Amino acid sequence: MITNKLVSDCLKSFTKRQKMLLFFLMLLTATLGLVYPLLLSSDPRTILDISREYKPGELADEDVVAPADFSYIDDAATEDDVTLAARSVLPHFYYSIAESISIRNDASAFAKAAESGELQDFIAKRGLVDKESVAARFSSVPDDMLPALSALLEEGIRYIVNEGVYSPDEINRVLEEGYTNIEIEKSELPFRNEGKRLSVNNLLNHENIYHEILTEGSMIYPDLEAEYIDLVTDAILLLSRPNVFYDPVYTTSLREEAAAKVPPVLVEIHRGDYIIQRDTVVTEQQLRTISRIYELSLVSMPPLKVVGYIVYIFLFTCMLVYLLFFYIKYRYRLSLYTSIFLIGIDLSLTGAYFISRYLPQYGVDYIDPFLPFVIMPALATMITRRRRVGFSVALTLAGFAVLYPQSHLFTFFYLIGSIEICLMFTRFGNERMEIIYQTVFSAIAVAFVSALVSFIYNQSFHLIFSSAIAAALNVVFSFIIISIVLPVIEKIFNIPTAFRLHELSFTDTPTLNRLMQVAPGTFNHAKNVSEMAYEACKAINANADLARVGGLYHDIGKSEHPEYFIENQNGKNAHDEINKTLSAAIIKSHVKLGVEKAKEIALPQEVIDIISEHHGNDLIRYFYNEAVREAKESRGVMVSEEDFRYNGRIPSTEESAVVMLADCTEAATRTMKNPNHQKYDKFISSIIIDKMNHKQLNNSELTINDLDKIKESFIHYLLGRDHQRIEYGKGE
Repeated sequence: MITNKLVSDCLKSFTKRQKMLLFFLMLLTATLGLVYPLLLSSDPRTILDISREYKPGELADEDVVAPADFSYIDDAATEDDVTLAARSVLPHFYYSIAESISIRNDASAFAKAAESGELQDFIAKRGLVDKESVAARFSSVPDDMLPALSALLEEGIRYIVNEGVYSPDEINRVLEEGYTNIEIEKSELPFRNEGKRLSVNNLLNHENIYHEILTEGSMIYPDLEAEYIDLVTDAILLLSRPNVFYDPVYTTSLREEAAAKVPPVLVEIHRGDYIIQRDTVVTEQQLRTISRIYELSLVSMPPLKVVGYIVYIFLFTCMLVYLLFFYIKYRYRLSLYTSIFLIGIDLSLTGAYFISRYLPQYGVDYIDPFLPFVIMPALATMITRRRRVGFSVALTLAGFAVLYPQSHLFTFFYLIGSIEICLMFTRFGNERMEIIYQTVFSAIAVAFVSALVSFIYNQSFHLIFSSAIAAALNVVFSFIIISIVLPVIEKIFNIPTAFRLHELSFTDTPTLNRLMQVAPGTFNHAKNVSEMAYEACKAINANADLARVGGLYHDIGKSEHPEYFIENQNGKNAHDEINKTLSAAIIKSHVKLGVEKAKEIALPQEVIDIISEHHGNDLIRYFYNEAVREAKESRGVMVSEEDFRYNGRIPSTEESAVVMLADCTEAATRTMKNPNHQKYDKFISSIIIDKMNHKQLNNSELTINDLDKIKESFIHYLLGRDHQRIEYGKGE
C-alpha cells in the first residue's frame, strides 16, 4: 500500500508528456540491459575466448576450445557436397538409332552406286561435298576391286557407327563445362560403347575419323594397296556424320536427383574439442564453425532463460525508478532527475558493452576494473546531494553487469564496493582541492579493492598490478568526465549543485548590491539569516549551502518598498500614514516580488521555494492585532484574518523551514535587552513552538531532535553576534 501510494503521488507530479518519456526511457533501459548481455553471449570472442578475428589461411596463435556440446548443419559444406554430387554426374550422350541406320543405308547405297558407275549422281543427290574427288577416284578403280572396296566401305561405316561419331561443338561444350569424360546411355541396339564412360580425347568426330579408319584399315588389310585404303577412308569420311548426341535435359535431371540425395553435413562439436589449434592453418570450415556458434548462441538459449532475463531486468529497472521516487525529495525535479539518470545508465551500459566486446581482442579477460560504472552514480550523488540516489544507480548498474558473460562471482560485489567507496569519498564542497582529494583517495581505495578481488581469483602478480592500475585510472577519468559534464547539466537545467550554490553565495551580485544600497537593514538581516541557516543546516546534516543562498535571497522582494520594513526605517514609520490592511498587503507583497525577481535572475527552483515559503501562510500578527484594535475602538466591520495572512506555502523542506526559523529568530532577538544563553533558549523555543502550533513546520520533516540542534546553533550564533567588547580605560 505504501509503495503504491508513493508511486501514485510521484506520478501525479508528472505531466502526460513526462509520463510517456519516463515509460520510454524505462523501456529503453530494460531493452539495453537485456540486449547487450545477449549480444555478448552470442559473440564467439566472449564464449570461445578467442582473441581476434581470423581469416582463412592464417596461422593460429592460440587454441580455441569448444565451450559446450553442440551440433549444427554446415550449409556451406552441404552446398559444396551438393555441387560435387551434381558435378559427379557426367554429361550423358545417346546413340541416335535413326541417324545410325541412315548412315549405314547411305553406305550401302554408295557401294551400289560405285559398282553401277552412278556415284557422281549419288553424291550430288545427297548434297555431299566431294573435296577429295572420291567419285572420280572410284571410277578409275578396276571392276574386280569394286566389290572388295564396297565391302570394306560398309565395314568401316559399321565400325564408326558402332563406335559412335560426335559433334565437335558438343565435345567443346563438354570441355568448357570442365569435364574430360562422358557417359553413354544404353540403347535398344547393341552399340559398342553404350553404358560406358569414355574419355573426351578418345571420341570420334569428323576431325579424327580419317586417321582412325586409315590406321584400322591398314591393320585389318595389310595386303591391300595403300591408295585403296586411302580411297575407302576418304569415302567413309565423306559419308560420316554424328550419330551420338549430348542429352542436356537428361543430364540435368540426373544431376538434380544426385543433388537431392546429398544428406546435410552435420557438424558435431563436443565440449573441450579443439575448434582451432595453435600453429595450424585456419580453414574456412573452422571459421564457419565459429560463425555458426555466434548465430546459434541466441537461438539456442533456452526460452525460460530469456524469460528469466526479461523479468530480472524489468524488476531492476522498476526498483531503480521506485528508489529514485523515494529518495528524490523535490517532486518538480523528479521527472528531470529520473530522465537524466536513466539516460546516463543507458550510456554507461553502452560503454560497458563496447568495452566487453572489444577489450578481449587485446588479451584482457578480466574487464571489471574497466567498466565505466563510476560516472553515473557519482554524478547522481553530486546532482542530488544524496548518496542514496547514487547508490541506487550503482545497484542497478551492478545488477545489469552480472548478466554479462565475462562477469565473475564477485563482479556484483566488486562494483558495489568500488562505487560505494567513491560515493563515500564524495564531498559536497566547493574547493578544488576537495575534488582532487576525493579523486585520489577514491582511486587508491578502488585499486586496493581490485587487487583484493584479483587475489581471490588467484591471478598472477602482473595481472593483479594491471587490474589495480586500470581501476585507479578508471576512477580518475570518471571524475574528469564528471567535472566536464556536471557544469553543463547544471547550466542547462539550473540545478543547485554545490558549485552553483557556492557561486550564488557571493554577495557581490547585481541583485544583492541593489538590496544593500536601497535596503541596507534588510541586506544585513539577510546576511545574518544566511549564516544562521547555514550553521543550523550543518548541524542537522541538511543542505547548508542551499540554506545559505536561500537566506541571502529570501527578502530580495523588499528592495521595491524598503521604507515599509522596520529594519530600513530611521525613526519615521511609513505605515503610520496608511491603514493596517494596506500595510499588511505591502508586507505580504515582498514574498511575491521576491519570487518574481528570483525567476528573472534565474535562481534555482529550490531557492525560489525558500523565498516563497519563508513566511509560510502565517499571520502578520502586529498589523492584524492593530486592525482588530482599531475595529473595536471604532466599532467598525469585522477584520478578516485572510487579509493579514501570507499567501505562501508552508515550508516543504528542511532548508526552507530552517530559513523561516532563522528569519523570525534573527529579527525578533534584535529587541532583546541583555541577552544571554538562557534568554535566547527560552525565546527561540517560544518561536519554534509558535510555528509548530500554527502548523508551519508540518511538511518540513524536521524532528524534535533537529529542532533542538537548530535552536542550539541559533543560540551559538546570536551570542557571537551580540557579544560586546569590554570597556578599556582611556590610557589603555
